[in-house]
Amino acid sequence: MDAGTKTNDRADQAPDLPSLCHSMFEGSPMPVATVAGAKHIVCYVNPVFCSLVGKSKSELIGSPFAEMVPGDGCLSLLDQVYRTGKAETHTEPEHSEAHSVYWSYAMWPVLGADERPVGVMIQVTETARFHQQATAMNQELLLSVVRQHELTAVEERLNAQLQLEITEHMRAEKALLRSEKLASVGRMASTIAHEINNPLETVGHAVYLALTDPGTSQQAKSYLDLAVKELERVTHITKQTLAFNREDKTPTLIDLRASVDSIVKLYAPRLKSRGITVEKRYAEVECIRAGGGEIQQVISNLLSNSMDATPSHGRIELRVSRSSGSNGSRLVRFTIADTGSGIPPEQLKQIFEPFFTTKEIVGTGLGLWVTKQIVEKHGATIRVRSKLGRGTVFSIAFPIAEGTTQAG
Repeated sequence: MDAGTKTNDRADQAPDLPSLCHSMFEGSPMPVATVAGAKHIVCYVNPVFCSLVGKSKSELIGSPFAEMVPGDGCLSLLDQVYRTGKAETHTEPEHSEAHSVYWSYAMWPVLGADERPVGVMIQVTETARFHQQATAMNQELLLSVVRQHELTAVEERLNAQLQLEITEHMRAEKALLRSEKLASVGRMASTIAHEINNPLETVGHAVYLALTDPGTSQQAKSYLDLAVKELERVTHITKQTLAFNREDKTPTLIDLRASVDSIVKLYAPRLKSRGITVEKRYAEVECIRAGGGEIQQVISNLLSNSMDATPSHGRIELRVSRSSGSNGSRLVRFTIADTGSGIPPEQLKQIFEPFFTTKEIVGTGLGLWVTKQIVEKHGATIRVRSKLGRGTVFSIAFPIAEGTTQAG
């Protein structure tokens, strides 16, 4: 690059990184760069970024970022972040004869004294290994499903021809197939958990910088504190849902009404954008004894499913009420009812099975299965009823915590 390419224009000069950012990114294992101005001139790179592109800091600083990226998608997004001042992420493939390499970019704006963007900070991740491992895990899962279908066909022929019960060997084979599928998901989950740590780390850095910025308002800090708590909950959910974490958690007294309110608040923007009305009906109820994160996961799974099934301007009703069991025991019941599309009768018997989903590409088939595991772990029961075109109702009955009175 000739000297004419470099610029000393004030518009292309980003402010110096704070010492905290500088020391953080100098020792970071992730490649990080900062560019300035509309031409995206590189003004900072950390050692890992230099290693990624195979050039020294002196060679990179002052050069256009466009000379260092494989495709146009990243540059378009870079323009957008600089123009709008909103953080974005992007992933694009770079094809070669050997294999495809996937590059992921996390970008957030660098603001000047007038609160307008003067540059962009970029974190780069190469994710080819994750895509290759995920493909291998998918193939392993597909093979297990094929074997399951073959086993089912054999079972049906035995029933039709011999009218005999399935032998213990056949039951053991079915159990083995199920274990293979769960083990495959566990191995895939380990890869996913490792890879998603990178964007979570980026989000954590961004939130920390915003929290420590003296210009951040108290209201904004309250939202950022909520974001920190939700990041911690995402980490817990990932371990439990994907890695099938079975660590014992000390249960605490939980007011179901407060748990429902916190999840509704989290989903409020999505509900508002869809025009979905949420009606809450709460009775005076006792507390239950449970893991707070697990109960929030149950409520979140059910509310997310209801939103997916409910059309725009539909309605979701949430109820917390007192109930009693067949033996006279006192219960606290959580009910969620939507005006969605409903579930076909032939699918109702399968919705709590692992890997069964009606969402095709976007569904994992694990949400309701995990929900049922958590519910049963707490000695509760879950029921569902649905009508096509009318909607679906899920109801969970929790035993109340012994020795407690009505929640305040």
